[in-house]
Amino acid sequence: MAELKIKYQYEHGVADAGKLELYDAAVALRGISRASAIITHAFINGEVRTRGDAAEGAKFYINSPKRGSFIYEASIWFAGAVSSGVFYDFIKYGFNEAVGKFNNDEYYKKLNERIEPTIGELPAVLESPLDEIHRPIRQEKEIKLTVMRPRGEKLAVFDSETALYLQPQTVPAPHEISGNVTKYNSLTGWGKFYDLIERRTVSFNIDLKSSERQRSLITWSLHEHNMHRDGLLYLSANAVIAPTGKIKRYIVHNVSNTPFS
Repeated sequence: MAELKIKYQYEHGVADAGKLELYDAAVALRGISRASAIITHAFINGEVRTRGDAAEGAKFYINSPKRGSFIYEASIWFAGAVSSGVFYDFIKYGFNEAVGKFNNDEYYKKLNERIEPTIGELPAVLESPLDEIHRPIRQEKEIKLTVMRPRGEKLAVFDSETALYLQPQTVPAPHEISGNVTKYNSLTGWGKFYDLIERRTVSFNIDLKSSERQRSLITWSLHEHNMHRDGLLYLSANAVIAPTGKIKRYIVHNVSNTPFS
């Protein structure tokens, strides 16, 4: 079995004395457990589980907190061989995408092969455990958490700003949604949509019980995009919006190739 480790280092505030408030630490540790299981299962199996209580093909342990600030060290034992570089980059992608910090330019072929099956679903599912991980930060805003590889290379940094980003609201979309589908997983209903007004790609999810016509329009738009044609669609949806005002994703109710109004 292969072992890989991830360090979660809380700094500043009470953490600099090597301690955290007991309940905050317990909630944070539960978040670490859930986030680790969700992202590891997605990496190994190419699917996203929402519960985060286990990952098929891996076992998880927590090592004793270290001296100097407050450090949890998660130890993950894989049933088979694993590329450590791609795995750590996958964690970097998942954690940073969930808090709106990941740069798409950091994708490369092997990483993209791991991201592709999960599309926008993984960052959305990670929001809940990452919110728990932020519990000490919510209670004491000067605390910062750095997620690291064993030798200290940073994978993600969480602070009071990322804590805010993890508390979005779901509201009716603030503007007409038009554009084209750039990625879509017909097995999960998750995809990516280039929004002409936002001028960027936004994740979306459509209920798998939607009509065949609805889903066929999505695959049509994706095909047109792949053929370098417009594939213009209009979406009726709710928007999940961060407190910063940024749209994180769309929850789609209706799809049309003509404007709704």
